[in-house]
Amino acid sequence: MSVDGTYWIPGILQTASLFMVNAINWEVMSGEGMLDDGGVLRARLWVFVSFVLAFGGLIGAIWILIQEMNRSGGVVEPALKGLLQNLFIFASSLLFRMCRIKADS
Repeated sequence: MSVDGTYWIPGILQTASLFMVNAINWEVMSGEGMLDDGGVLRARLWVFVSFVLAFGGLIGAIWILIQEMNRSGGVVEPALKGLLQNLFIFASSLLFRMCRIKADS
């Protein structure tokens, strides 16, 4: 059973998203005006791009799983592990973010 290099791409995207979501200070996101100094807009754009990477990783992992189910007819273990990896990284990213928000307040 050989694993393609494309199986790694969703996990890399998801890991980058984990770092991006948790690197930003979310107090910046609650700014009222969009035209103050551009900080609020940049923070919102940063979070948007990080969630695009996260959902891109999830969609990619699902795509690989479906492709393997159609191609191999039953040997989907590596693709299923990749999907579970992405789901766990996504859930841990959100859990870590929520715990940090509650700890700050």
